[in-house]
Formats: sequence, structure tokens, C-alpha cells
Amino acid sequence: MRNALLICRSQTEAMGLRRHLLGMGITAEVTRPPRKERTESCSFAVRVPSDQAEDAVRYLRKLGISPCRVAEDGGSV
Repeated sequence: MRNALLICRSQTEAMGLRRHLLGMGITAEVTRPPRKERTESCSFAVRVPSDQAEDAVRYLRKLGISPCRVAEDGGSV
């Protein structure tokens, strides 16, 4: 299964995104992104199934929350 990483600015932000996504029924796991995907700050990411990534980002934006960016990930949830 292909996954997407919602890159966050901090572990706290990633935990909050995960909580919102789980409440929506989207499988989500907090993880560290690969070095090439990290931001200047201490990066964390939320791994979601690729087929649910667009819905996840759309839902989070409705809440006024937006990850730094979305990247592909080959890991499994």
C-alpha cells in the first residue's frame, strides 16, 4: 500500500493532526519523515494511506489546519 506523509512543523502539530484524522476515520500514524522531506524546524509527519491523503488535507483545511506539505512515502501503515 502506498502512503502519503503530511509534513508538520512539530511533534505537537503532528499529534493534533493525527487526532483530527482518526476522528474522521482516516488511519494516521505519527512518524519522522525522511531527511530530504524535513523542514527547517524539527519535523514530524503523519502517515496516511495515499488514497485518503486528498480527503485528509481537505478536511484539515476546513478546520483551519494545514500541513507544511504532502510527500509520498513507501512505508506501510
